Amino acid sequence: MILEKPPTFPTPALLKNSALAGMSMLLSRVTRKQVLLGMPVMLMVEPGTACQLRCPHCPTGRGDLSRQAGRLSFDNFRKIWDTIKPAPVRLQLWNQGEPLTNPDTPKIIRYAARSGSWVVMATNVELLAKKELAEEIVASGLYEVVLSLDGASDNSHIAYREGGDFSKVETGIRNLVEAKKRLKLKYPLLTWQFIMFRHNLHEMTKAKQLAKKWGVDRIQFKTAQLEDLSKDEGEKWLPDSPKLRRYKFNGDNWLLKRRERFFCDRLFSTAVILWDGTVVPCCFDKDGSYPMGNALENTFPEVWHSKDYHKFRSEWIKGNRPEMCDNCTEGLRGLYF
Repeated sequence: MILEKPPTFPTPALLKNSALAGMSMLLSRVTRKQVLLGMPVMLMVEPGTACQLRCPHCPTGRGDLSRQAGRLSFDNFRKIWDTIKPAPVRLQLWNQGEPLTNPDTPKIIRYAARSGSWVVMATNVELLAKKELAEEIVASGLYEVVLSLDGASDNSHIAYREGGDFSKVETGIRNLVEAKKRLKLKYPLLTWQFIMFRHNLHEMTKAKQLAKKWGVDRIQFKTAQLEDLSKDEGEKWLPDSPKLRRYKFNGDNWLLKRRERFFCDRLFSTAVILWDGTVVPCCFDKDGSYPMGNALENTFPEVWHSKDYHKFRSEWIKGNRPEMCDNCTEGLRGLYF
């Protein structure tokens, strides 16, 4: 097995592009007009839409994702990726669906990591109960694995991760840790992401203990996101403490606790590519309602600099913002506890 080493520091080309992206954001903020230099510093690519779980506040889990289901082939990923020069500093492999349901995901990771990008994958971990897959992921050059586990016991975990199996998650995490030791690798970093709900707060201390016992590198406690902002849904899932939730109640429904912003950094520094090549401006566009173009029909740089993308950014700066922005975490304080 050939081991891929993830980059520990961005290449000069990636650093230069990061500086150009920063300049784009600064000039656009100051002038209130679109200035676009360079390519995205972060790209989210969706391996596919399939998932074995039924999380209540996930469009895939609820079964109401309106766009076509499918998965990204390695050949199509390579076709898109090869047009992006330089590669983004960070590639996030997730969106709607479980990345490891796509058998090409390990190959996608290897290919992207060779470009100098820090590749990060979020997973519900269960498929990593297969030792061979866990070792393949560890050897792929992956920089970080975000472990989605919302509880320190089976009952707590499956209260939100419906259809899940806590024992498979534990086995998957142990497989990753053991593979890192066996292959004598520092990476991927293992980050346990624990979403704080009303029902699992009592297990936060136990989760820290388990993280240490299992050999997880770090644990993050994240505030919950609601897709349904009704009074009842908030009361069902959100903690009582205002400090542990990102929403406030206005008497009718739940609203994000963030300052209104005239500028969105994401539009000048990041993009999302859905499994079929469709490019959308943000991960909050779950259904692909705002397509900027298709990176399989045109090159990604052509889409990034397209008239549709230019118009979208310009309209946003003017204050004409789509509904998806209402639940966006950009500028939100208190995302993590």
